[in-house]
Amino acid sequence: MKNLLRPLRVFIGIMGSQLLSGIVLGENESLSPDRLPYFGISDSLEAYVDGSAAVSMAPTIHMPDRVMNGVAPAITTQPSSQIVAPGAAVTFSVVATGTPDPVYQWTKNGRFIRGANSATLTISSAAVGDAGSYRVDIYNGAGFARSMPATLSVVPSGLLSVDLASQSIATGQTASFSVAPGAGAAALSYQWYFDGLAISGATSASYTLANAGTWATGFYSVKISDSTGVVAREVATLSVVTNARLSNLSARGMVGSNNEILIVGFVTAGSGNKSILLRGVGPTLGTVFNVSGVLATPTLTLYSHQDVVASNSGWGGTAALTAAFTQVGAFALPPSSVDAALLESLSPGVYTAHVTGANSSSGVALAELYDADTGTPASNLVNISARAYVANGDNVLIAGFVVAGPSSETVLIRGIGPGLRGMGIGNALRNTQVTLFDSTGTQVTANAGWGNDPWIAGCGTQVGAFALARDSDDSALMVTIPPGAYTAKVTSTDGSTGVGLVEIYEVR
Repeated sequence: MKNLLRPLRVFIGIMGSQLLSGIVLGENESLSPDRLPYFGISDSLEAYVDGSAAVSMAPTIHMPDRVMNGVAPAITTQPSSQIVAPGAAVTFSVVATGTPDPVYQWTKNGRFIRGANSATLTISSAAVGDAGSYRVDIYNGAGFARSMPATLSVVPSGLLSVDLASQSIATGQTASFSVAPGAGAAALSYQWYFDGLAISGATSASYTLANAGTWATGFYSVKISDSTGVVAREVATLSVVTNARLSNLSARGMVGSNNEILIVGFVTAGSGNKSILLRGVGPTLGTVFNVSGVLATPTLTLYSHQDVVASNSGWGGTAALTAAFTQVGAFALPPSSVDAALLESLSPGVYTAHVTGANSSSGVALAELYDADTGTPASNLVNISARAYVANGDNVLIAGFVVAGPSSETVLIRGIGPGLRGMGIGNALRNTQVTLFDSTGTQVTANAGWGNDPWIAGCGTQVGAFALARDSDDSALMVTIPPGAYTAKVTSTDGSTGVGLVEIYEVR
């Protein structure tokens, strides 16, 4: 299902949203707060407007002026899901407040409905083809609101004995949908759909989706047929909610000079500052863990874009850092060691931490990043990455990370080599393989050559990752994994060496 359905939706929708003209968006594309529908356009010719210029074939139009002192729309009554027999009248309605008075655009399965621009949507005589997921988008110049989806199922009386139920589950759980023929019903056949696309092989009266990731959020329907043709369609929605977060990253690699240093990057997002513990470990790798060829005198420098936030060489055995090590579960550093450490409160944003050697010295080092917040943090780590020189044997790029929380989490993991060359890194790896291991050392999955997978491309755009060339030998994988510690290893596929990058993104 993942490879057949969601890729098309995400790739077309996300890539299409980057264009201002010349594209007709797909059936499953939906509105975003900065894109408004062209009211009255045929529902066979979906389009958006951006400012006052319509995308694709729609003429230039003028939307309600933006206002400075208005009140954004707020929905007080959501539309309700319904099950009706063919021929019944159906009315969906929404109640919203706002100043000035809002305008409305109803959609079915993400498509605009021509002329559906009031607080109610009426279908005078429901047909099987009217079954689907309905919602309304509301705008008034001061802001934007979108309703919850409301499903419409169209089923003849007595045909089915079980109504399809909408569900909300946690990431990694199993979703099951089923219907059953009513007493005396003729022989029936079934075809299940996800967001309007047929699910290959899903042709029984039930459909089960195990280890659901966030990509599985959407609407599911089953088309029911007898010897005369399609007689009914049942619709339900599935919401997959993540209650997990990335909590730390540790990356081991070779530190050299110029662009062959060890770099960890991270992005925090949320409503407040995040407490971050950073460490650049060299000497203790040798004295405690018997690693040979370690970086003798590491320097740790934290940057926000190009600005230095803080720097450390020799952590000094301070009480605050010692307590932070214990809190996050990091191994102890001898108070007299010249390993580096920083404890910082950082506002939401993009950061990098560089581990370098004094006087351009080289050696093996460990860069560590820990979420040092307690309780329920106001901000989370949404992207963590590490870049280093990738050799062979023990000197490949190894990144450990932790998923914390009661639910599983869907992550995008990328091993970049060729993609770095466009960024001016001439000695980047010429090909990569990324392999994921769990805490027991068991391989979970691997990829060598991402193959221009539209699922990977679309989700990469969604999470803000830079684009990979269609034919590049970079690697990437998408996986839904339970809480725990994991290791992502980046190697070359042919024994070559060079600078490599490993990235881990939350997908929500």
